[in-house]
Amino acid sequence: MVRRFTSWILGLFLLLSAGSVHAAHLVGGEITYTCNGGNNYTIKLRVYRDCNSGGAQFDNTVTFTIFDNTGAQLYNPTVNKGPTVSVPAGTGNPCLTTPPNICTEYADYVHTMNLPARVGGYTISYQRCCRNATISNIAASGKGNTYTVQIPSLDNCNSSPEFTTVPPIVLCLNDLQNINASATDADGDSLYYEFCDILNGGSSGNASPNPAAAPPYTAIPFIAPQTSSSPVPGNPALTIDPNTGYITGSANTTGQFVVGICVSEYRNGVYQSTVRRDYQFNITNCVSNVVADMLTQIEKPSLLCGGRTMPFQAQTSGAISYYWDFGDTTTTQDTSSSPSPSWTYPDTGAYTVMLVINPGLVCTDTVYESFHIYDAPDYVIQYDGQSCFEAQDLTFYASGTTPHDATFSWDFGNLANVYGATGDTVQHVSWSQPGKYPVQLIVYSKTCPDTTYDTIDVVQWSLPVFAGNDTAIARGDTAYLNVTAGAAYRWFADKPVYFNNYRQQDPQAWTYQDSTTFYAIVTNSVGCQGIDTVFVYYLPDQTDPDLSNVQNAMTPNGDGMNDVLDLSEVTFGDQCTLRVLNRWGGQVYQQDNYDDTWGGTNANGNPLPPGTYYILLHCGKELRYGGPVTIVR
Repeated sequence: MVRRFTSWILGLFLLLSAGSVHAAHLVGGEITYTCNGGNNYTIKLRVYRDCNSGGAQFDNTVTFTIFDNTGAQLYNPTVNKGPTVSVPAGTGNPCLTTPPNICTEYADYVHTMNLPARVGGYTISYQRCCRNATISNIAASGKGNTYTVQIPSLDNCNSSPEFTTVPPIVLCLNDLQNINASATDADGDSLYYEFCDILNGGSSGNASPNPAAAPPYTAIPFIAPQTSSSPVPGNPALTIDPNTGYITGSANTTGQFVVGICVSEYRNGVYQSTVRRDYQFNITNCVSNVVADMLTQIEKPSLLCGGRTMPFQAQTSGAISYYWDFGDTTTTQDTSSSPSPSWTYPDTGAYTVMLVINPGLVCTDTVYESFHIYDAPDYVIQYDGQSCFEAQDLTFYASGTTPHDATFSWDFGNLANVYGATGDTVQHVSWSQPGKYPVQLIVYSKTCPDTTYDTIDVVQWSLPVFAGNDTAIARGDTAYLNVTAGAAYRWFADKPVYFNNYRQQDPQAWTYQDSTTFYAIVTNSVGCQGIDTVFVYYLPDQTDPDLSNVQNAMTPNGDGMNDVLDLSEVTFGDQCTLRVLNRWGGQVYQQDNYDDTWGGTNANGNPLPPGTYYILLHCGKELRYGGPVTIVR
């Protein structure tokens, strides 16, 4: 179960809201410098202000007053304000949330100038009033600030230490602190840290002295039992590590407390300078807002669909670290520190998953959830039947593992004979043209919806067919044809020919013109077809005789002129067989020992319709003549 910690204590809210009516604005600051070479120094003043009070805004300009070692004023440059920067209201412990009415911001004032090396060095100072009157550990009313730093005597381009972090605004009551107040030194000097005095400067009657007063400066006394070296009440007391600059301890009293943090630099054991950070901490009761939670399969049902690899997602508040245990009892490696890990389980089943946030911290939380692992749904489009264009009659199936609540919708495209099909099976699907067509299957499910695609290739003439190699024959010879075996056959040619049977695998054919292309369509047992051609041509020494005067028209109307087909100039008295074919190659009449008496009738003696027919005249094995004859009635 989820453990949720929520505690609201309003003490500091009341303190801050009451104090803000009369508060000034200064929270703290420090002054540092960097040597650029050639006695040129970049001086930086950073000032912190309380932006939740009714005090004054940042000054648009300030003056740095620079003194020699006797306190005599040497320079007093005016310096412009840089950008205003908000300080995050962090507590140093992300398990705790601060009240919303705490606000601090800072601005930098940066100036570069030449300061020749001199005996006794320089003191750089800036003074400003006033501090917040609500500070708990000093009598702050009417008290201001002096920010000051020294450049060593006869300096050889020393740079002061620079603090590395912006201090936190809020310290949570009774929370163990580990505050980074460390600094860096560009010269590599040794640094020493300590709590130190805070200095007064300015007054309510002279808020921004110009020039600043000369050193030495007056330290502001602390209200007992607090001192400059122990400025904040705590248990354990707040202390600063002299070597690292880290502040540790636990503040045990709410309020606003000012501290002085000094970092001094030493070069080969010789003192160079000290940077003093004057800063105000707000000690408050913080809100514990740490909640461990994770995304569950109830909240996101699609997690039931991923198979044995389960992605996890932390849904927490105030988490900075994570510890997962995925409940896989077959291994001890089923842990992770990621906010969004995944784990592959060895088998299906129910597993208890644990998430701990911020393990080892004071503020932590744990949650347990049960996850059910299933094999991933496997949506597959399958079909039965032939995809050849001639015999399309396909049945499509939604196959594979699908959720129990799945429903189906199909899309076969605009050229299909089926539209808006539903269900896991669709029958009698076909397309009006050959081509490649996408098939879409939409699976509707509350848990595992999906869409999958396949492509069906509807091909015409897909059956492999071979009609033989091109063949040369003597004029008048028979062409012996043969094609790949199938269930049905159909032969035709690009010129008039005679087949003994154009619907068999190996027909015989007689041509009456050179260079004839024969076509063979083969149909298999399921209706798919293929087509091939074979080219039959005469041997080179065979030429067509001049038969230009052979009768090619008939008018069988009983007037004694062209009533019959006279082929006497072709038969020359030989015994020849006449065959008459219609335009499709079908035989409509045959007469052996033709005697020039055919009068345009069929085999039953009935008149044939007007039109063009083809005649073949075989004399023995020789095809002596073939050509058209037109019946006109």
